[in-house]
Amino acid sequence: MDLKRLRILRELADRGTVGATAEAMDVTPSAVSQQLKTLQDELGVILVEKAGRGVRLTEAGHAMAAAAAEVSTAMARAEATIDTYRRGWQTQVKAAFFPSAAEMFLPGLLHRVKEIEGLVFEAHFEDPGVAGFAALAADYDIVLAHSVDGPDVFARQGLVVVPLLNEPLDVAMPPGHVLAEKASLTARDVVGYPWMGVPDGFPFDTVLRQIEIQADSTAVRAQLFPDLRVLEALVSAGHGLSLLPRYTAARNQERGFVLRPLEGVKARRSIVALARPDVAARTTIERVLALLKMEAAAIGQATA
Repeated sequence: MDLKRLRILRELADRGTVGATAEAMDVTPSAVSQQLKTLQDELGVILVEKAGRGVRLTEAGHAMAAAAAEVSTAMARAEATIDTYRRGWQTQVKAAFFPSAAEMFLPGLLHRVKEIEGLVFEAHFEDPGVAGFAALAADYDIVLAHSVDGPDVFARQGLVVVPLLNEPLDVAMPPGHVLAEKASLTARDVVGYPWMGVPDGFPFDTVLRQIEIQADSTAVRAQLFPDLRVLEALVSAGHGLSLLPRYTAARNQERGFVLRPLEGVKARRSIVALARPDVAARTTIERVLALLKMEAAAIGQATA
């Protein structure tokens, strides 16, 4: 079996269409179709079938795509072993950061990656909903992701998941707010105030829904905006409450807001690094992931 054809099958499984697969592999759609046909002929089984105007994998296709991923992982491990002896490195690493992860990790991480001689580290901005993070691993070596439902959300998608931080989500309010007198808050304390929230599908809205369930009342989402700095500004101006991540927001309280922890509600987000198994097996990626873990530990200690 030809490794390139196996890779095409694997890319089709990840990306869903012949066109997207062709673009990712820098070939024409007809070349993708021809390679898949040749692979089918070699194996003697049907791997893809027509579905409307496109194609979809058969059961055999999905099984072979999974096997192709395992082959890629084994090859990457073999290459990593050779790298260790040759002392060669992947010279460029592309990583995707959501906004607050970039604010939290990137300044320190850029200092740390300087110890990897000759490495060019590219940080890119991406801010999808939770469901969109896994798909980014097809285009980046490392993806920083977050979820209020824990790391298992991403582990179920066939990716290597490296836990970095469990960051509490606190309620933000102006310093003179009546709730600022309390050391901690409950769902019933906060549900009746206007909320500066995030759009549906973003992690923090899941926590606000928990607050509504716990308080048996509907919160008023006065404004919805997916940028934490904007939410900080709205809270500081007295427009309502918001949920903000403790480690990143605590450094910005001079903007005019205070943070109070929630009791009785699971209010925290898991920040993780994601990578495809074959990518994570590369020597340089292993090193960068280790540096990310070191930076996460330093952030946790500094905040504590």
